[in-house]
Amino acid sequence: MTKRDNSARRLLRLRPASEYLSVSPATLRALCQRGEIPVIRLTENGHAPWLIDRADLDGWIERSKIRLE
Repeated sequence: MTKRDNSARRLLRLRPASEYLSVSPATLRALCQRGEIPVIRLTENGHAPWLIDRADLDGWIERSKIRLE
């Protein structure tokens, strides 16, 4: 696995997670700040990068699906 290959990683930083969802990093940041997608903070001071669990991204995708009639 190369450094750029995130396909096997469970925890993703903001940019790879936003690419996974096909949204901008700003959109994903807003989703996280509204509590729609949980994040893992490695430190309490908030200066460490957020890590986002791929399972939470998949869950958000499933919850966001609608059927058009």
